[in-house]
Amino acid sequence: MPLFQMRVLVALLLPCFLSLSFLSSKLQAVDAVAPVANAKKSQRPFYFPNTEILGEREMRVIALGTGTPHIRPSQASTGWLVELGNGDKFFFDVGPGSIRNFSSLQIPYDHANKVFLSHLHVDHIGDLDVLWASGWTAGRLKPLEIWGPSGAAPEFGTRHYVNGLLDAMRWDYSTRNGKLPASGSKVEVHEFDYRSKQLVYDQSGVKIWSFPATHIIDGAVSYRLEWHGLTFVFSGDTTPNKWFVENAANADLLVHEVYMTLDQLQARFGWGRSMAKNIARTVHTSPVAAGKIFSTLKPRMAVAYHFYNDFDTAPEILKAIEDSYRGRLVLAHDMMVFNVTAERISVRQAAVPENTWPPLADKKKFSEAERGISTPMSEWLKAGRLPTETSE
Repeated sequence: MPLFQMRVLVALLLPCFLSLSFLSSKLQAVDAVAPVANAKKSQRPFYFPNTEILGEREMRVIALGTGTPHIRPSQASTGWLVELGNGDKFFFDVGPGSIRNFSSLQIPYDHANKVFLSHLHVDHIGDLDVLWASGWTAGRLKPLEIWGPSGAAPEFGTRHYVNGLLDAMRWDYSTRNGKLPASGSKVEVHEFDYRSKQLVYDQSGVKIWSFPATHIIDGAVSYRLEWHGLTFVFSGDTTPNKWFVENAANADLLVHEVYMTLDQLQARFGWGRSMAKNIARTVHTSPVAAGKIFSTLKPRMAVAYHFYNDFDTAPEILKAIEDSYRGRLVLAHDMMVFNVTAERISVRQAAVPENTWPPLADKKKFSEAERGISTPMSEWLKAGRLPTETSE
């Protein structure tokens, strides 16, 4: 190659090599980064899991799912994770797709075994079986604990649902029992009365109350979590009601469902005006109504979820809310991260890997934990196996 052409080629390619080198060094720095001090968190535009230690009085809330029953690639169904500076972690609903997003955070399942269900719609509980089975196979050594409301009759309550789910999972359970730690398969259900305000959790300085929500029929609730002067409120699915106004005031972070506008429901779903009004106003909370609720309760930050958060739907929803509410407001996306302290609330997007492996909290305890009794395969079926592996 002539010298002139070689010089031109080097001149063209050198910037590319320098850019790749710079990017590689940045990625290595991110991969090896140590937990940063609290003062530096606000300077990072993204949240990288397992790189930031929560302050002793800090709360982190992660949107695992912000969508609707119609799960789609951009939005899992409802799921929220609350992490506290004392190490506690709580799920609030686990709709389909939410546990996939949780897995990207690389949190050991043994550290996240407490679930609070707002009601028994599939878009709020659809990953409960996934959490049970995935957590067990991924090293959970504690029982999965589930809090949820009763219903107008026993068969409408959380305990009935969970018992039925476990019964349906009997084959799955039998294939794993004896191979995995027995303690990780256990489930504890804490069912409480949905009809009045209840203190349903009170441990390690964390208090969680439930109170009635108005969503189609009896048996839905909303939650209020308080810890070290910080308050997180989760509406679940509801229409505006007196219990929410009485129990959701003065929240640091108020996460409330908001549905699409009437025009959007008619145009996108093909619904008639009457059906759109019924769903948006008597089943869910409309953007207009949400704005009024936010304005009444005056949270430090309001967070809206449970709608199609697209470039061509969000502006109309935002405008409808802001017609009556001018406080801090976020229209939630999946994997949005909220860091909450007494001084400030920051909002970022999580930057997470896709090809994750489940981290074990304690490999030694996992290997030494007691196993149950295996269910054997029938001898005739076992005899049909082909010997393809050599002994090592």
